[in-house]
Amino acid sequence: MVTEFDMYPEVRALLRKRFPASNGWEIKYRERRERYEPDFIVERKVRGVIERVIVEVKAVCKVTEKHVSQINRYARNLAGANVRIVGKILVVPSRADVSIVPMDIKVVYLRKFYCG
Repeated sequence: MVTEFDMYPEVRALLRKRFPASNGWEIKYRERRERYEPDFIVERKVRGVIERVIVEVKAVCKVTEKHVSQINRYARNLAGANVRIVGKILVVPSRADVSIVPMDIKVVYLRKFYCG
């Protein structure tokens, strides 16, 4: 099975297309492994407010409640007085079962990776 780390280059390229630097978006990759933080944070500053998109990558064929809780926890922890969470994205391999993912989390399937 593929690992999340294997998926990162594809995810980074996808995020750059969706969130161009020309619009002020900065993509931050998770560098520290000892802390609990999302795989990627995409953010920009607009009129003194930081807009943030939380991106979590899961190399699984079935998303669980634990995965959903994790991305929601990141969103809560990374919001603040001048920080708005404007999106939550869960990236999974193609054909993954995402039936429990709520509508407020956008699911992105990576075609290069798939569940058999």
